[in-house]
Amino acid sequence: MPRLVSTETMVQQLEGLLDTNDLSPWEIAFVLTMKNRRIQRTLTRLTDRQVERLDELYRKHFA
Repeated sequence: MPRLVSTETMVQQLEGLLDTNDLSPWEIAFVLTMKNRRIQRTLTRLTDRQVERLDELYRKHFA
């Protein structure tokens, strides 16, 4: 059964990859954008496409 993870937790875990070689340049930019949104507390206003990309990226590295 898949474990449910909050959007904020996903972003925080992906932030941990920023100082590694595990992310592509596009992924780095995306994670930085999500990090800024987390800091600004606007993660609840993501578009459907942003949520999909966040989920895909999270599953790629943590599933």
